Amino acid sequence: MLLIYIPQTTPRHQYVFNHIMGYLGIDFSITNNRDLFTTSENIKFSYADAPLHDELHFYADGLLGEDTLRTFTPQTGANKEIITLFPNHVSGSALPFDVFFAVFFMLSRYEEYLPFTSDAHGRFEAINSLAHKHNFLHLPLVDLWIKQFAEVLHLRFPSLQFKKHSYAFIPTYDIDIAYSYKHKGFARNLGGYFRDGLHFNIAACFRRVHVLLNIAHDPFDSYDYQFGLQEKYQLNPIYFFHPGTYGPFDKNISPENKRIQQLLGRIAERSPIGIHPSYLSAEKPELLAGEIKRLEEAIGKKITSARQHFIKIRFPETYRNYLANGITDDYSMGFATDIGFRAGTSQPFLFFDLQKNRVENLTIHPFVFMEGVFKQHKQLPADDILRQIAPIIEKIKQLDGTFISLWHNESLGTSKAWKGWRSMYENMIELAQNK
Repeated sequence: MLLIYIPQTTPRHQYVFNHIMGYLGIDFSITNNRDLFTTSENIKFSYADAPLHDELHFYADGLLGEDTLRTFTPQTGANKEIITLFPNHVSGSALPFDVFFAVFFMLSRYEEYLPFTSDAHGRFEAINSLAHKHNFLHLPLVDLWIKQFAEVLHLRFPSLQFKKHSYAFIPTYDIDIAYSYKHKGFARNLGGYFRDGLHFNIAACFRRVHVLLNIAHDPFDSYDYQFGLQEKYQLNPIYFFHPGTYGPFDKNISPENKRIQQLLGRIAERSPIGIHPSYLSAEKPELLAGEIKRLEEAIGKKITSARQHFIKIRFPETYRNYLANGITDDYSMGFATDIGFRAGTSQPFLFFDLQKNRVENLTIHPFVFMEGVFKQHKQLPADDILRQIAPIIEKIKQLDGTFISLWHNESLGTSKAWKGWRSMYENMIELAQNK
């Protein structure tokens, strides 16, 4: 049992120590009793503004002791060539930065509770993040900091054993629009036909007719291809299905459609399905309950996982709405416009509500990148993508983390807009699977 001295504990202390010690597999207890700590023969360290005696000591700058939000810009430093937050130069501190508040700052998404300029969709953009501004978005810094902390512990207490982790790859698919033309009904297809005609897109007009007459394959129908990949590479993907609430940014076919129910049944035989809440539900959270119910009725299973459409997360409202509707696992923690680690980690972690100052029963599973980032924002060809993501995947492997990718059915389909992306996807799988 590891004993930790903290003069006065808060829920924030408990959260971050539960995360770090849980990851390392160390049983611990916290005390504010100076006599008990100094006389204890346990493995121990202090986290305070000064050591009590000659114990292993980590300097605390006091920020974890707060219970409110305040606007500030963290200072950066470095330790063994790894960037750090909340540096200190205090003699006797085992690390030259407050590792515990640094971890808490990143996992809690503290900066996203503060005022910021949102994008056109009301999102916190990667470019506004501390990670982007200081060029560490591509690094799982939280995991690296925990590794540095573990090294300090092991150096002082060589008998201490840490939990072993294994690298994992989880492919995920968002089904925003299940089919490009099929099963959308007469009115939507007629409207689409005339829209293409007005824009003189004659090829699209012919393609639509050919698909509807079963002469050609629907370009968004990549499901057999996906199922084949699952068998070939022994993949265990997770699907997130848009519930079909129609609107300007919500174009899917309703799960009440019998053909969509058949598709969902085929997917559910092989993989778990979560909800991809509509764009509109981010503005009208009361819609989520109905969307979940609609999808549950279509697949005959309870929905407990989710990923926001357009990655529209707002803290803490999005996650509070999840909790109110029985969602226990979120896969939205990434950026829609860049690649990397939004929360600084490749490991799952619990949601901490900074306004309520408490941990909640919602596990957040961060993803590393969405394929649309490369096409829509970075405008990179498929061949250049592996060169960007390979170092990130290798870093996750080195740290025994979890690599979660995000793709859409249309990018793996036969549309000319996504030509060449299937082969890139298989190359990414092979890289991710190679341990």
